[in-house]
Amino acid sequence: MKLLCSAPSPYSRMVRIVVRYLELDVEELNTNPLENGDTLLSANPLGQIPCLFLNDGAALYDSEVICRYLDATYAKSQLFGEPGLDWHVQCQFSLLKGLIDSAVKLRQEQMREEEGVRSAFWTSRFEQALLRGIRELERQGAGSSDRINAHSMALVCLLDYMDYRHPALEWRNLAPALTLWFDEVRELPIFRETRPDIAC
Repeated sequence: MKLLCSAPSPYSRMVRIVVRYLELDVEELNTNPLENGDTLLSANPLGQIPCLFLNDGAALYDSEVICRYLDATYAKSQLFGEPGLDWHVQCQFSLLKGLIDSAVKLRQEQMREEEGVRSAFWTSRFEQALLRGIRELERQGAGSSDRINAHSMALVCLLDYMDYRHPALEWRNLAPALTLWFDEVRELPIFRETRPDIAC
């Protein structure tokens, strides 16, 4: 299998973590989606990464779809669990995905500043969503389990991306318990080897 990915992307990173956790043989190809390469566009009309090419040549895209496929195919759904067993758990995963989306959108607003079109309204909205979300994760006790699963993987992706792209937000001040968990778990090899500043 081959994975089109980019190291700074938290979406790509989620897949890269699952690949390492499951010890799969996947070739990672560093891809800049903004270049609109033929290989990416022919596989994913959205022109987004990550994109996974299966051994039969078929392509899967969207990080959650890819992760769920790998989990179901190679791990008997141990990372995500059987669907519908606990809707509160599913809701927490949606919160994590939404926070990653907000962090990426905030980064996109920062990049628009060079064009003179950065929106103060949207910047503030994304920042406040991130801070509210971090408080809620702390309240829910996210990260309190030693188990590595899709939730803990997404949580590490979120918090490392916050440190990498949005250090001024200082999320640790809002989440002391989450900070203690994160500072320990992020040193596991599957997380250390996939940090945003390490090329895929």
